[in-house]
Amino acid sequence: MDYNQLHQILKQHFDLKLDFQEIDGMNITIETHSFTSQKSDLLHGSPDLNCHQHHVVLSEEPDHYRLFGIDSVDIKDFEIECNQKFNFYILKRTDVKTADGCIIFFHGLNEKKWDKYLPWAYQLAQNTSKAVILFPIAFHMNRAEPIWSHHAQMMEIANFRKEKFTENNCCSFVNAAISSRLDAHPQRIFWSGLQTYSDLVDLVKMIRNGSFSGISANATIDLFGYSIGSFLSMIIKMANPEDLFKDSKLFCFCGGMTIDRMFPISKYIMDARAAVRMQSAFLELLSSDFKKDPRLGHFQNEKLHPKESWFKMMLRYNYFQKEREARIDELKSQIKVLVLEKDEVAPPTEALNTLQGGYRKIGVDVEIQDFPYDYSHMVPFPLSNKIQQEVTDSFNRFIASASDFYNS
Repeated sequence: MDYNQLHQILKQHFDLKLDFQEIDGMNITIETHSFTSQKSDLLHGSPDLNCHQHHVVLSEEPDHYRLFGIDSVDIKDFEIECNQKFNFYILKRTDVKTADGCIIFFHGLNEKKWDKYLPWAYQLAQNTSKAVILFPIAFHMNRAEPIWSHHAQMMEIANFRKEKFTENNCCSFVNAAISSRLDAHPQRIFWSGLQTYSDLVDLVKMIRNGSFSGISANATIDLFGYSIGSFLSMIIKMANPEDLFKDSKLFCFCGGMTIDRMFPISKYIMDARAAVRMQSAFLELLSSDFKKDPRLGHFQNEKLHPKESWFKMMLRYNYFQKEREARIDELKSQIKVLVLEKDEVAPPTEALNTLQGGYRKIGVDVEIQDFPYDYSHMVPFPLSNKIQQEVTDSFNRFIASASDFYNS
């Protein structure tokens, strides 16, 4: 079976409305589980933004958020109900009654559907016998407002951004919502990441409490991150909240570098203005020790929040390099990265710089592959029938790299 055929079969059978599915002849089950985030009070619009851990009163200035006069993108984060209550999915081999390990799988930026990742999760489950948990990042996938995928309404916003910001480019209906929201408040990258980080802690506790019959309460917990999912996974691995990820292995695909060394300007990810706003905002905040955003600064104080503050250490390559590289060196045997030679969003050189250090003294395994067809960061495995043999071979090499790492 080639990659395209596998993709089509899994996409056809991936029914979000069913609690349990078993695909005949594929040795796979798909379970749907509901989840309620306990950390929505972190988000813009919450009536309680304080840090209860330190009994500190915190607030946000209204002028920190640009308003466009468009309800679909001006909506306050706290008011997005689908981000607070949502489903996640577990793929597991049918012939494995109770998995002794699981892989928590994080997707890329501005993703709305799991279709692209189903073959990846399926084959990882087959090769490792682990359960693969597809867990959505805050405001992505089924945690995103449905209107953000509405072609006509998002085209209006894309056209608005083209006309209002004449220097802007790569505007599209696909990236209109995320571009507007990050343009309005770039710090959303942190708050949505912190919510997901906190959700993940609760998810692992659910596993440890035996909440899932198909996963052992003592299962190993590994991480898989693609693109921005790698960025989030690196922070989780370095922070090791509540010592839950001490023994976790992390495989990064098309990622692993600090966020300033990623280049996400694309009609599929974000437009140019949003990308520049995000990078310039974090540079200013880092340079001023977060003086213009005291609430974010509180959570980036490594003395008060030693776990959460790993975020700032992955923002810019030249900031906190010594601390970051020392921590990565401690974790080097538990991290593997696969990057693609022609990836323009997550360049291989930047993965080497971040994970092996400027002098290449850190022993993280960074594997560079180059597929024998036209690919991109967003579409590493095209579905074109003309090149399916090459795509399938490349996909199998990618899966073998990850599987061998998890199985070692």
